[in-house]
Amino acid sequence: MKLKKHQIANRDAWQGFAARYVKPAEEGWASDNPRWGIWNIPDSDIDLLPKNLTGKRCIEIGCGAGYVSSWMARRGAKSVVGIDPTPNQLATATRLEAQYQLGVGFVEGFGESLPFDDACFDFAISEYGASLWADPYQWIPEAARVLRPGGGLVFMTNHAFAICCVPDQDDEDAPLAEQLQRPYLGLYQNQWEFSSNEVEFHLPHGEWIALLAANEFAVERLLELGAPTADAGSNYAWADAAWATKWPTEEVWCARRL
Repeated sequence: MKLKKHQIANRDAWQGFAARYVKPAEEGWASDNPRWGIWNIPDSDIDLLPKNLTGKRCIEIGCGAGYVSSWMARRGAKSVVGIDPTPNQLATATRLEAQYQLGVGFVEGFGESLPFDDACFDFAISEYGASLWADPYQWIPEAARVLRPGGGLVFMTNHAFAICCVPDQDDEDAPLAEQLQRPYLGLYQNQWEFSSNEVEFHLPHGEWIALLAANEFAVERLLELGAPTADAGSNYAWADAAWATKWPTEEVWCARRL
């Protein structure tokens, strides 16, 4: 498969970013109490992972260093595969799997072209993986293809409100603005002024619903998540908790393959 420009750019960028995510990955692999996203929200509060995955075949699409895959293995999954295009991220994932021996397998590849048979998984998840860095008009059809009928899909990414409020300036730590900085309609492919040439993908909610429906998914839940308190902490300087008590910073889509 000939790689798209955004795939090459994102892989190259994450080769560099990977080092800063080693410690969070080690913490994630060491825990059996999942916490999600910018604000480290406990899974017990939002139920993104089924509590019992016994007998289920699971995939993490855009797994990074694989801590979400480790959580699925700990919940009894029959098999877990994580796929990611970034060798440096996969090196961390492979090292931690060797340490914990949970039986997770890792594959180098892109969410837009999954090297797996049709209907071979029961559950798929993406936390800021393919959900942010892969073209949704390619990775959603691929997720639909590899999920069996009745299989679940969960993906987490930045909320569209937050994306519309990112300041256009050469500072990745600039806090979210309280005024819109760009149109909501037409959200799709974005490169920030401060980026390392990486490309993000976002859609308005109506387009997410249409895309999921076109690929035979039924939306079961849409979670719009902000900061739990005005003094909540985050590892991201731009994540202003006061802002995020008024508007959501993250969205989670939970869908079922028809």
